Amino acid sequence: MFACNGRILSVLAYAASTGLLAFGAPAHADSNAGAFIGGVVTVKVLNNMERRTQAQEAQASHPAPQPVQHAPAKPAKPSKESQLQELDKLASGGYITPDEYKARRKAILDSM
Repeated sequence: MFACNGRILSVLAYAASTGLLAFGAPAHADSNAGAFIGGVVTVKVLNNMERRTQAQEAQASHPAPQPVQHAPAKPAKPSKESQLQELDKLASGGYITPDEYKARRKAILDSM
């Protein structure tokens, strides 16, 4: 981006160093200290702007990698033993009838 503005940077640096563009307190007529300091500040600011622009361009050309999204894992099928234990809890809690308990228990045992 600053490649075409190299001439502008040179002109601004020259203007700052000659006193045409100065920052800070005005210099005395017999001293060029203000112009020198203004030139130094201008060059520093312009160099920082150029480096920041280059860093932003580099970052834009290399976007951050996106995190990999994994498919959710299928829940593991409970073992026959854990199915029977759960069935016993349901029956002892009164959540299923004795006939349901017998039918489900038979189905679990038959699938072995």
